[in-house]
Amino acid sequence: MLLRTIFVALLLTTLGEAVVHGVHALAQTQLRRQALIAVRDEVASSATLARATIAPAIAAGADPRTVDPTPPPAAPACRLRTARGCALTATATIAFHAGTTLESQSPCPRTACTIYEQENDAVDEGRIATTITAQAAGAGGAVLARRVARLTFRTLRVAPYAAPASQADATLSLGAGPDGFGDDAGAAPNGTRPER
Repeated sequence: MLLRTIFVALLLTTLGEAVVHGVHALAQTQLRRQALIAVRDEVASSATLARATIAPAIAAGADPRTVDPTPPPAAPACRLRTARGCALTATATIAFHAGTTLESQSPCPRTACTIYEQENDAVDEGRIATTITAQAAGAGGAVLARRVARLTFRTLRVAPYAAPASQADATLSLGAGPDGFGDDAGAAPNGTRPER
């Protein structure tokens, strides 16, 4: 009888320990999932914030071909609050890359452009590359998720002043990323004009 009681006690202890480890693993998985969602949301909101930072600079008179806005400061935000406090904090930094805007361009006659969307040889347009680095950290400060996105904005002298031209992140290998200025969206070959 004593042997049976000891066996049952060991079995219950083992099962209890397995349940505790399973609950802990499930909680960690859920926390990491929330961290991935948090960095994705931070990248999206920071892209909007980056555009909103570029536009007022041009509206105030900056040349769209050479605009160099001051990035907004990073603002940590609690993304998961528990009874003990903040369990997940997300932060994103925005960096504008000076020297990545297009150089002053000569007018583009109708037959020498890859695409002639504006129908205007005097359009002054530039590009500005932007890097957004988002991360989510647990209560102890350990980074649970990180994502880097690279965006290129077209900069214009008229409203809306800045428009997304391309986007890539560290999980993709796209030619339209940080070294490019976006794809041509299926433009006709060089020297021809797309049909309307």
